[in-house]
Amino acid sequence: MDRYLDRIDAGRRLGKMLAPRIDGPAVILAVPRGGVQVGAQVAEALHAPMIPLLVRKVGLPEQPNVVVGAIDADGAMTFTDLAKDSGLLPAEMESMGEDVAIRLTQWRRAFGAPDPAKVVRSHVAVIVDDAIITGLTTRAGIEFLRRRGAERIVVAVPCGVASSLEELEKMGVELVVPVRVSKREEVDRCYEHLPEVTAEEVADLLARGGLSQPQGMNVGQAGDRSLRLVDSRAVAHKAVLRLPSGIGPWPGVVLAGKGVHPGTSAGEALAARLEEAGLASLRLELEGGASEEAVLEVALDALSARPELDPFRLGLLGCGRAAPAAVEVASGDKRVAAVAVVAPPGNLELPDHSLVVDDGVLDARSIDRIGRWLGDRLRPA
Repeated sequence: MDRYLDRIDAGRRLGKMLAPRIDGPAVILAVPRGGVQVGAQVAEALHAPMIPLLVRKVGLPEQPNVVVGAIDADGAMTFTDLAKDSGLLPAEMESMGEDVAIRLTQWRRAFGAPDPAKVVRSHVAVIVDDAIITGLTTRAGIEFLRRRGAERIVVAVPCGVASSLEELEKMGVELVVPVRVSKREEVDRCYEHLPEVTAEEVADLLARGGLSQPQGMNVGQAGDRSLRLVDSRAVAHKAVLRLPSGIGPWPGVVLAGKGVHPGTSAGEALAARLEEAGLASLRLELEGGASEEAVLEVALDALSARPELDPFRLGLLGCGRAAPAAVEVASGDKRVAAVAVVAPPGNLELPDHSLVVDDGVLDARSIDRIGRWLGDRLRPA
């Protein structure tokens, strides 16, 4: 058996497997606590946001390690035949579920967990845990997400018990499980080290995941901020800065050219995708005043001066006629670590660290491609 060093190693390997299989924007739904440590690495690989999936096992009162059911954040409970065979009365099972539900409510408050319904309807929902043994919590999570409107659900775990995985497959979800074992005792042997994951570490990872607001942490709020950038000819250029939520400093990307300037739907969609990838963006109006190259330099200066951003991890995206200016600035400015161009002129010479999108219209697929590519260059896993 190919063993993982720890959950971080497992998450990195899992992320590499998932990246080519997810062909659209995704959200990682990580099961606390161990699943959050794995999920953080998967989120980095997919340049996707991460939120907690609040599901929890229900054990016998006298033997908590004997799992007889699971409960989700709505309080919906799933019990196995073992619960009935053990002689538990319906009222006893309900009482057990209520005790666990209280813990989930505490988690929701402590981790500042958002409602998944806000993101799963437009994203591939990727459930991540450190292992699947009975599959009960995963089953509860799947049913919970479907009630929230999720259409495509992928369950990704480093290892799992084959019989439990087969039951999950019957629910019509996609499974990505590199290591399958026949007995639950073999799951722990998939890892060389399985240290305890603290609540503080979970809160920190979720804060960095971008959408959660853990208690007691200074987490930045996402949103647009209108700016006026003045060039060397004293001409003001409209610009809209979007910062991700979470903990910075973040890389930043200047978006310029027809189709992505302030007020356009494609520019808004691209800024939203970059936000999910943990990248700040500055949508810029180029027309008028100094040369396009000079205005782009002013924009880079503005990003470099902001304390929320990393001045050495900046990128440029130029659309149409703005593409040559973006390439020209990228070739001479050491702050620019990546440049992407959309529908560039045919004779444009491109540097090595560049992406070309030939489509004249930015659709959802090309926007996701740009987001992932810029994430790979500016926020490598």
